[in-house]
Amino acid sequence: MKRTKQEWKEINDRIMYGLRPTQFPVAMKFIKTQEEFDAVPDICYCENKASVCKLISMAAYFQETFGLTRDHFSGPYCAINNGCMAIDQDYLDGSILYRKPPPWHHEQEDAKKHIAENVKLLPETPYEGIVCSSLSNCDIEEADVISLQLPTQAAFHLLAGYVENDYEKLYFPFSGESNCADTWMYTMKTGKPGVSLGCRGDRATGALQFGEVRVTMTIDALLKALDGMETVEKNGIGYPYNPVCLYKNQF
Repeated sequence: MKRTKQEWKEINDRIMYGLRPTQFPVAMKFIKTQEEFDAVPDICYCENKASVCKLISMAAYFQETFGLTRDHFSGPYCAINNGCMAIDQDYLDGSILYRKPPPWHHEQEDAKKHIAENVKLLPETPYEGIVCSSLSNCDIEEADVISLQLPTQAAFHLLAGYVENDYEKLYFPFSGESNCADTWMYTMKTGKPGVSLGCRGDRATGALQFGEVRVTMTIDALLKALDGMETVEKNGIGYPYNPVCLYKNQF
């Protein structure tokens, strides 16, 4: 469903007033053709090397729209992990996780197992790139994923809203480095909410702060969660949670 800037702004305000996050939420669009890039107005392309974590952070901070093409990723690991470059043997061998500094695994076999899990989330045909736009001033009409940077309490409240009706227990994978596999790539593949505790990459280049987590959702899932949040609050469970008492009548 296509949405106007005003409609995105209304969703943005529900998030900002309801959850009080430290950064504006960001719409993500995975681009398949150059024509799709050209259709996004007011896009600013990254001219230097960048990660998707950084792209999200820039969109949130500057409240603008940024595009990252295949040629400007910070490296092949980031590009392949985000579905924007063809898988090669070096990636499958887990080289960046095992041989190149800083190594995340002592044994290559563990690195290869790690990569094998990431591969399950990748598209059959690589994307041309990714566009990120702040919901406060969104230039993307149809978003694939919404990325949120939330304090842990806010993440709990949002997800509690998601399960308020049509209940299903949620499970979140932990694959290690990087955030992308457990959040936006997981959401793209499954349609389910993704949560990451915050990998080194997202904290180093994406400005994810101490005590915050990354949450990703489709727009339909996000709206379901926001509606559930409002129902929970009408029932008397306000946010943020008061550390002294649970309900007003306890004062």
